[in-house]
Amino acid sequence: MTHLDRATLAVAILAAPLAAAPARAQQSATPTAASAVDEKAFKADAPGLYANADLSYVLTAGNSSSSSLGFKGDLTRRWEKQSIGFAVGGIRASSSPADSRYAVGTPDHFEVVVPEAETTAESYYGRGRYDYKLSERLFYTAGAGWERNRFSGIDNRWVGDTGIGYIFVNDERRSFRGMAAVTWTNEDYTVEDGRDGSFVGARLGWDFRQRLFENTTFTHTLVADENLEETDDLRVDAQFGLHVAMSRTLGLKVNWRLLWDNLPALSEIPLVGSGDPSTVLAPFRELDQGFSVSLVFSIAPPKKS
Repeated sequence: MTHLDRATLAVAILAAPLAAAPARAQQSATPTAASAVDEKAFKADAPGLYANADLSYVLTAGNSSSSSLGFKGDLTRRWEKQSIGFAVGGIRASSSPADSRYAVGTPDHFEVVVPEAETTAESYYGRGRYDYKLSERLFYTAGAGWERNRFSGIDNRWVGDTGIGYIFVNDERRSFRGMAAVTWTNEDYTVEDGRDGSFVGARLGWDFRQRLFENTTFTHTLVADENLEETDDLRVDAQFGLHVAMSRTLGLKVNWRLLWDNLPALSEIPLVGSGDPSTVLAPFRELDQGFSVSLVFSIAPPKKS
């Protein structure tokens, strides 16, 4: 079996169970990836400029109407002891409700109308990070980011962090590093519920990369954010990915993301059966998950000879 055959088999094995997993909250978790640290900050390769761009688009029309656009890009400039990186991404999906067609006219002469698609998922993010290598394994890290996920009740979320990271392994085949940081968060909710959206918190996280074959790499990232002023407010962001390099600049990536919020935001929903038109405030689900398959375009310095 060639390396390409094994890589294709690996993608199929990972994609099969993930594709069957139920999506929550309109898959608003896809593909707005977050990282504990920048995995390109201290690579085994030479310093230089590293960049990735992912893009996916799906469109259907006819008896139903739906579209989905996902994008993600990051740029890192690395020197011997420090690096700076930026990343942006988001997803927007829309579809017409099931069995929503209706007819206009008379029973003998009518026209079937398919309603325009409505937005069912939308989330965006942007972030920047600076890392400074204090020793061969210890480094300082600081970052700031913004995100919007209205289908999870977040209109705006700003997060700044500063802390210390440790490089456990960093070679051509494997990379594992962790970090601990203090954070400051400011949140605006789509429905105000009286909670204070500004608080000091703590962050723990790690990034893991393992080359399985010559052109296939497995990645795993976990970020846990704790609100130190209200300890029930705990968020966890976990991702699992498989990247197959088809050439030096082009690859295929399968990604599964889990977002868990122990104290989710509130939404205003209609109350049915009360007799009078009214609404109630109800929390969003604690778990969001999303699955994506995308093409990846990469730029990196030449490898060491």
